[in-house]
Amino acid sequence: MMKMEKLENFYEKFPGSYVALLTVVWVLLFHLISIILYNDPNFSLFTHYISDLGASTSGSVIFWSVNMIIASPIRVLIGLYILGLLSKRGANEKHIKITAYFIVIGAIGSIIIALNPHDTSRFFHLIGAFIYFIGVVVIQSFYFKMELNAENIPKYLPFVSILVVVVYFVFLILEILVLVSGLLRELACFSEWMAFFSLMAWLVLHGFYTHQIK
Repeated sequence: MMKMEKLENFYEKFPGSYVALLTVVWVLLFHLISIILYNDPNFSLFTHYISDLGASTSGSVIFWSVNMIIASPIRVLIGLYILGLLSKRGANEKHIKITAYFIVIGAIGSIIIALNPHDTSRFFHLIGAFIYFIGVVVIQSFYFKMELNAENIPKYLPFVSILVVVVYFVFLILEILVLVSGLLRELACFSEWMAFFSLMAWLVLHGFYTHQIK
């Protein structure tokens, strides 16, 4: 695992709080542009999954996929920055190491999703989605545990971490229902977007908090 000390020079030049907040703006913007490029007047959060933006037949496939790939290592940098802060606040070093490993694993899953459109490479797309899901759930669960017990960490941070886990499990349950019965697809689509927005909220809150304590 890359030691936190090796990232200090990077964070001196590019504070993690700014990287987190700018990443939120960029990710929201590239999803908005992707929706425009998708060019479907019937597009809504209830009718389309996020990965539909990367479907091989969509006008947004290249733009969305490239940005997803670029975003993956940036999320790793943000995640390690937050872990560095928690380490200084007395978080368990074993938990930090486990979380760091899964941050990288989750990023790999995200890249696999981006490289494999669900309409032409569904098996590998689902493999990537599974890896990404496990990564997010493990990461956020450990963040919740560490932030809850760390020194001088506001309680809204562990709350938003566990909220991400809950929303992702809601999406998983609804998606299983869709795969098994074909029911509740609209809610499954919407819950995936809510899972995405919960991660954006996590980034915003952690970005603001880390900026305030500088």
